[in-house]
Amino acid sequence: MSAGNTQSTPDLENKLQGYIFGTACADAFGRPVEHLTLEQIKEKYGEDGILEIPPESPWTDDTQLMLVLARGLLDGAELELPGLMDKIAEELVLWLDEPDLGAGATTRGAALNLKDGIPWSRSGINSKTCGSLMRVGILGFIFSNDPEKLIKAASISGRITHSHPTADAASVAGAYAVKLALDGMVPEDMFQPLLRVTEGISEEFTEALKGSYELAHSNLSDEEALQKIGQGWYADETFALAYFCILRYPDDYKKAVQTAVNITGDSDSVGSVAGGILGARLGIKAVPSSWVESLKEKEKLEGMIKPLLEKHFQVSGMN
Repeated sequence: MSAGNTQSTPDLENKLQGYIFGTACADAFGRPVEHLTLEQIKEKYGEDGILEIPPESPWTDDTQLMLVLARGLLDGAELELPGLMDKIAEELVLWLDEPDLGAGATTRGAALNLKDGIPWSRSGINSKTCGSLMRVGILGFIFSNDPEKLIKAASISGRITHSHPTADAASVAGAYAVKLALDGMVPEDMFQPLLRVTEGISEEFTEALKGSYELAHSNLSDEEALQKIGQGWYADETFALAYFCILRYPDDYKKAVQTAVNITGDSDSVGSVAGGILGARLGIKAVPSSWVESLKEKEKLEGMIKPLLEKHFQVSGMN
């Protein structure tokens, strides 16, 4: 029996809220600094960088696309994988009519392929950017009691947009890390399971994951170590940066996310991946209430909690 099976409904709801709001708050927090260098961030916000979310902060495409995937899961998580992928593909086409919140060319191009009638098995673009990684964490919640389906769903749904092996490995790791977090596993103990589930997919990703783990245990400062890992535009770096931050600050959501976004690079994506994993482990109380209150359209997120919880129980055979 998976550890997820033993959790009470209130505990699971608390962790789902932690994942959803942990993702969105970190995403919104990183949005103002995404295209700034670390030097520019310090110049604008002070030596410690950006530390709080401004009022009425909107999220970006990271959260928007997580919600697209969530709607696909609500429509068809109980189906066999091909049927579920049909639902996710439909949602990606519908997403093209939503406001542009900064989506990458790969995700948009793949969605246009789907709209043009190209099947989801061939719609993906050979890109290793982080657009698939940033949305897949919700799979870790829905399929937390079915690791085999979780891994396959993360891989196949990720490849609908990003077919590069490095992006594929990152998608699997991103979804599986949320499952491990929901099970209560500390980031330190996630290292071997993450290596195992991504083994043989991408040597580039494996090296990035190992490098992140080693740097987190080194004597380097956060700033020095993060610069060595990269900027996070590519999926292996995005996950490696996020994993580094939760390794350094496994029990402190706010500090981990502050560390994640104060970089030269893809601040909102690195932040949202780190924030989602830690939020799933620590629960909603770990996410500063002032940050949640500062989120624009937070009621959209609140409205997803009960349906996603019910869908989790449905696919787990528990309702």
